[in-house]
Amino acid sequence: MNKPRLGFFKYSCCAGCEFQTFYFQKHLAETLAAFDIVYAKMVLRGGAPEGPFDLALVEGTITEAWQVDELKKVRKNSTLLFAIGACAVNGGIPAIKALAPELEVEEKVYKDLSTIHSIRPQPINVYVPVDGYIRGCPPGARDLYEALTSVLAQKKPGFLTYSVCVECKLERNICILVAYGMPCMGPVTNAGCGALCPTYKRPCYSCFGAMKQANAPALAHKFRKLGLSEDDIRRKFTMFDANSAESRKAADFSED
Repeated sequence: MNKPRLGFFKYSCCAGCEFQTFYFQKHLAETLAAFDIVYAKMVLRGGAPEGPFDLALVEGTITEAWQVDELKKVRKNSTLLFAIGACAVNGGIPAIKALAPELEVEEKVYKDLSTIHSIRPQPINVYVPVDGYIRGCPPGARDLYEALTSVLAQKKPGFLTYSVCVECKLERNICILVAYGMPCMGPVTNAGCGALCPTYKRPCYSCFGAMKQANAPALAHKFRKLGLSEDDIRRKFTMFDANSAESRKAADFSED
């Protein structure tokens, strides 16, 4: 029986998702062995094949026009395409520059703009249909396993849609937002990390992105009562997810 063909593609990001997948998840190796890895820059030499791919994993934010063209070709030649990591899913840290006009950002960074052809940063689902979202910066083991095994089992992946607060309850954690007044993003952040930071008494900083329909302005109001400045609140909500409606509502939220 032929193995499913897997391609791993990278756009604007640190490549940490690919590194995490192939080198930091030692128990994932057995699952990956069930795939024919035909393209991955950190694993294989050579240029990207044309396909076909049974599964394409795409990391990184789209920030240049050529990336859009290549991404559309990858989508056309892939049975399934999953966004992997905060940059591909939400826009991630590169999307912070979406808070200002593109030309203004370019002028702050480069002296000569003649060779710069950047575009507004966007997650990949702005340009192509996506079959699954493997969240996180970097992605967690739970969702990596779920994504790969769902392809092998030919079933729809079951990614989590509730908040990190639920995972805190499952871990029997004391709420650090309520008990200690730490500015935790858990109430509005999509689950999948296993409440890693709150378990170690550190506030969640939302690297898994905003949960859909999260009441972000209410959490921003809570942060204000804790003494955070408007700039600090804006940074918390846009660090990994500056493009989402939920984060923008909180970043623009102000008291009457």
